[in-house]
Amino acid sequence: MTNSGAKLLVKTKSQRFGYYELLIFAFLLFEFIFLAYGKLVDPIAKTISLITYKFGFLSKALIGSIFSLFTDRITSHEIYVTAIISYLILSALISLMLGMIIRNSRQEMISAVIIFVMLFLSSPLSITYLLGMYIGRFDTYWIIITLIALIFLKNPVLRYLVPLFCITAILVNQGFMFTYMPALAIPLFYEIYRNKYSKKSIAIFSLSCLSMIILFIFFQFSTTNIPFKNAVDFAAYLSNFSDFQVSTVMLHITYFAPFKESYYEYVRPLIASYALPLGIELLTFSLPLLIIFWVVWKKCFCKTENKFLKFVFILCAFSPLIFIPVAYSLNDWDRYWSAIINTQFILIFYFIFSDESAVIDSVKKIGDFFSRHYLLLILIIVFACSLKFSKTVTDMFSFVKDKNAISEILEKYTNDRVDVY
Repeated sequence: MTNSGAKLLVKTKSQRFGYYELLIFAFLLFEFIFLAYGKLVDPIAKTISLITYKFGFLSKALIGSIFSLFTDRITSHEIYVTAIISYLILSALISLMLGMIIRNSRQEMISAVIIFVMLFLSSPLSITYLLGMYIGRFDTYWIIITLIALIFLKNPVLRYLVPLFCITAILVNQGFMFTYMPALAIPLFYEIYRNKYSKKSIAIFSLSCLSMIILFIFFQFSTTNIPFKNAVDFAAYLSNFSDFQVSTVMLHITYFAPFKESYYEYVRPLIASYALPLGIELLTFSLPLLIIFWVVWKKCFCKTENKFLKFVFILCAFSPLIFIPVAYSLNDWDRYWSAIINTQFILIFYFIFSDESAVIDSVKKIGDFFSRHYLLLILIIVFACSLKFSKTVTDMFSFVKDKNAISEILEKYTNDRVDVY
């Protein structure tokens, strides 16, 4: 298709609801069919679905408590179906939001916005990682909560419910603080500027952040009062309400193990054996996107004269640094790195929808650059997709040469710390 033909397609179709939405959803559905086939919910994700508030005000107990409202016995099939439905809902939500952003963009911006949508869809992780080892994990709910909260934030009435979404996200799992929290907190902060520093906007931002911080601290440092002496007994009890084997390792690390034990005997060895080489691979494939993000925020910073807005763009540019404490203390780097990349896209698309002139100008210039150097854009997309449709995304152990070393770490920890009771 010629360049003029592409522009005509954009012009004639841009206002037709469903055109972009269906194309985006079709791509996400293709990913789902291609990558999710044959995948099962892992024991850790299934075990978490058994945790409820009847054992106390525990972390990660919200989803299990919701499950318990509908059934006394949770099956693997029910968890799997719920995971698939949640993923498809997320895909539909993303499709609708991106389609709306494209259609509502200025005419001269549509091509640039489409380029950024293409970069998101082809990014090495995006939401693809949810189709592998993390199928059924709570990351899906984190993203759904974040996106709905951002929709509500733009409504003068519904925005007052945003603090409840923040609370819900932490109740799902306090790991939200190191994943999609910046994707919600920065727009909340930006809306203070957008609404001319109104007291209502400041109150919503303050209440949202304060609620997340308080809940996070509570779950991280409070002692659990689970009425079981160890993970083995807890797992035996939970097995009465499921048709699958409960993960004693997950229960021990989450609710019984001291931090020093779990970190030095479980997390740290796994970081060295697979998280570090996996992180290097993900960083390599993410470099083109990181460069693009940096250029966007740098141009935005230089474009605006308002000091408050400059600080907002500084937060956007340096929000990936939240990965540093994750890299030190957790071993599942891939899920947290994907959140870093997704957060950058969420922020850019949010500012585009808000018609923020500095971001609009930056995105347009990058779009114009790729229009002139479209072969480079194709190369970046192909480079990203080479990882996107590989086993590495859906199976983080697939590229590890010495799988026995990982098995030995897990077996040793289980024998020494979990199954000794």
